Formats: sequence, structure tokens, C-alpha cells
Amino acid sequence: MSTFSPQRVLRGKDFEMLKRQVLLCAMMLLVASVSACIFDPNNDDGGGTVIPPAQLKDLTHREDVLNNIEVAYNKRRIEWYNALLDSDFRFFLSQGDVNGGLPDSWDRTVEIEVNTLLFDKEPPAPAPKCQSTFMDIRLEDGISWIAINPESAPTETWYQTTLYYDFKFEISPNTYIPITGARAVFTVRDVGKFEGKDHHWQLVEFRDLGDE
Repeated sequence: MSTFSPQRVLRGKDFEMLKRQVLLCAMMLLVASVSACIFDPNNDDGGGTVIPPAQLKDLTHREDVLNNIEVAYNKRRIEWYNALLDSDFRFFLSQGDVNGGLPDSWDRTVEIEVNTLLFDKEPPAPAPKCQSTFMDIRLEDGISWIAINPESAPTETWYQTTLYYDFKFEISPNTYIPITGARAVFTVRDVGKFEGKDHHWQLVEFRDLGDE
């Protein structure tokens, strides 16, 4: 029987608050405290979250992008995450977090900086050390793609899907988890025709909806 140590469980502000905190720590800036923080002595997962085996896909299918996001987070491989992001990638924060004072979005460079620190088991000071990462995008619930012609690339067809997600990050003494019912919109782009390949999908937008 495992012994449980009470931890602080942060539910509000979703994943982007954690991302912002890690980034600002690394830049030696003042980090605001997370407002929706509660103490939950019953948050015992019975011995740790099970991470699925790594099965990295070749990005020839749209679904491969979503799969590789999970694998990159669960295996803490920033080079895998970097490989699936489009050159014009942008991350959009939920409206609740924007209202709370966070930026409405950030670019590929910031996304890589933040996740590099999150994945690094021995990050440079003063970045906080993350003991474990777990990501689950609810692919098993079914994926329904919607075709769009973005204003930034009107001659291209991109595809969007909206899915529920879950995560768990241990940054002692805290445990970060999302709000129940959190969803995100994932937008993928086929860059294969520009690289001389049949299909090569990448993530061009990641739009967090939180729990709306």
C-alpha cells in the first residue's frame, strides 16, 4: 500500500498558467501566485499516473500530430515536440486567463522555451524542477475534423478538431491539473507539398478553451 503525502493541487488557470509561471521563473521575473489553489488531501492516484508506451508517428496523418503531442509530453522529449510545430505556430490562451492578466497568445519561440524548461529534469536556476509529466488528449472519444481556409493562408486548407484533455504535472510541493471539462482546439496544416513529401502534418494553432 502506497503512502500518500498531501500536496497542493492547482485547478484554476489551466495549463497556460503553469507555462507562464515556468517561463517567468526562468527569466527571473516576479511570478504571480495561482488564485484558484485548493488543498486536496484525497488526490491520491494510487501509486502514480501510468504513462502509455511511446509510439511516435511519422506525421503523414492528421491524427499523428495529436498522438505525438502526447508522446512528447509523456516522454519529455522537446525535440519531438519541436518537430510537430509549424514554423508559424501560435498558442492561444483561454479567455479566463486573458481576463486574469495573461497574454492572449504567444509564438513558437516562447512555446519551445517554456516546454524545454518543463521537460528538462534538471532545468537551470531559477526555473522550478518538474518531477513528472503526464498528458492525455482524449483521442479515444473520436476525432472530427473541420476544414478551414485561414485568412493568413487563404489558398490552403487547414483542419481543426476540438477535444477534451487532461494532464498532471508534479512540481514539488504542488500538483498541477486542469479544470474538469477542459477542452482545446487543435489546428493542423499539411506542409508536405512544400517539402516534397506526400503528406507531412504539423500543429499550426493550439487554442485552449479551458472549461468555457
